[in-house]
Amino acid sequence: MDRLGFGLIALAPNDWQGQWVNRQQLLSRLGRSWPVVYSTGAWTIWERGSREWRRAPVRGRFSRLNDVWVDEPPRALMRWPRFGAWDRFLIRFQARRLRRRLALAGAGRRIAYMCHPSFLPYLEHLDAERIVYHVYDLFDCQPGWNPELEAAERELLRRADLVVCPSQALAEELAKKVDRPIHVLLNAADVPVFLAAARAPAAEPADLARIPRPRIGYVGSLHPQVDYSLVRALAERRPAYHWVLIGPRLRERDLNADPDFQSLLRMSNVHVLDAKRHDEIPAYTVNMDVNVMIYKSTQTSWTRVAYPLKLHEYLASGRPIVTMDLPMLRPLSHVIRFARGIDEWLAALDEALSSGGTGTPALRQSAAAEHSWDARSSELEACLIQIIRGRPRSPQSRKSVSTPA
Repeated sequence: MDRLGFGLIALAPNDWQGQWVNRQQLLSRLGRSWPVVYSTGAWTIWERGSREWRRAPVRGRFSRLNDVWVDEPPRALMRWPRFGAWDRFLIRFQARRLRRRLALAGAGRRIAYMCHPSFLPYLEHLDAERIVYHVYDLFDCQPGWNPELEAAERELLRRADLVVCPSQALAEELAKKVDRPIHVLLNAADVPVFLAAARAPAAEPADLARIPRPRIGYVGSLHPQVDYSLVRALAERRPAYHWVLIGPRLRERDLNADPDFQSLLRMSNVHVLDAKRHDEIPAYTVNMDVNVMIYKSTQTSWTRVAYPLKLHEYLASGRPIVTMDLPMLRPLSHVIRFARGIDEWLAALDEALSSGGTGTPALRQSAAAEHSWDARSSELEACLIQIIRGRPRSPQSRKSVSTPA
């Protein structure tokens, strides 16, 4: 495709080498043919002394990782919003670093790829000809959301040439805030890798091999929205079933204060493992007996609009899946078992272990096959080419929520 000299500067809150989510999956593939620079922005004064800050280079550097130029901002320079002039200088300085790196990578024209409204202050200094706003979550329901971030999100929604999000329900929530098109770019999986692992089951990782079967697997962030109370009740009712929870611990202070999570750590049939690299995940999912998505569900939770990142990874692994009732997943009821409450969950887990659960391995893998990150990145690339070649969008454009064909 002719990208007309454009490259991307992506700003997102996720450490590139941490848990891989849709931003890394998409941008690493775009990086094969587009210059891409990725940054989490300048350090802030509140991060001083953290383990990540101590490991950062004093003067900063860029590293070429997964076909993307990944920024490690200078440890010696930190934003301090209390001092407005200094804070504005740091933002300009950081934006200039990113522009220079993209130019060295061969792109003289810029697309600002904004993944959170907190990065809005950088936008005016990136000198970008096009703006993409990638809304990966219902930010309204995240801790720390405030009127300032709400205003920043509305401005990004108004100014962006392209807005993408991972579910139809989230697109409809965003469309309540602004009169403009929203493009749904569903989450996906590295399907060929998971299919290969399922065809020739990968050797069990050492920390998993020590855990008896049957294994009930959850692979994803360990955050307060996981229903640890329900996990605890299920583990108590079926002591022979071994729960394996894998992922980074987010909002550790909240987890430390959660009595249900702390109880799980003391149970002999619950095993909490560390976060794994994205290329290690297939070996875990294919060696579970059942994979689950088990979140709290309230009207104020992001789960009501969720299309989980792990869904197609689970499907591609071929193992039975049990999940809470997520509205976005109901079209997949032929390959996923939904459960509400302890009794339904117990019945669903029992069925999955005794008779293979809802659907068959082949049906589950077939459902995943068309949802690859390669296909999603091609779809995103087509959208980028369209906004490059088209005229800038008018803020008064007609409301429209578009979904993939």
